[in-house]
Amino acid sequence: MTGQQFHPRVPAAWALAAALAVVLAACGDGYPTEDEPQLDMSRMTQTQLLAAMNQLGAQRHLAARWRYAMAPACVLKVRVRNGEATEKATALEGATVETRSEDKVIHILVRTKTGPESAPVVALKSSKWSDSVRMQALLAHLERSCSAPAAA
Repeated sequence: MTGQQFHPRVPAAWALAAALAVVLAACGDGYPTEDEPQLDMSRMTQTQLLAAMNQLGAQRHLAARWRYAMAPACVLKVRVRNGEATEKATALEGATVETRSEDKVIHILVRTKTGPESAPVVALKSSKWSDSVRMQALLAHLERSCSAPAAA
């Protein structure tokens, strides 16, 4: 050979660099480039709040599927499906939202103020702290929307 030497590692390095570029380019596929905008809960309508609650209650990591609906007089209906479905209802106006932890599962409870010994309605059970915080906030805003004067 005249003046130029062939180095056996150069083609391997180029092949490795090309493969790495392809892998890194593929990592971005399917992932959002921006955070999903979060709606301000204080500006949400009851319909939007219920939709957010239903989305939270449908997450796959939960042991049961939770569904929420409003009945007249600001009564929250909570339907839980874990094999068989059960449905409970509680008046939201003036209710309190409480948490209880049992075996590393957080229970979100809604307790109405109508009776002295009123049994709370379980609104969600999750092992994730973020789920419990979000549900507490959604319930607080939903309760506030019950006592808010209707827009003219």
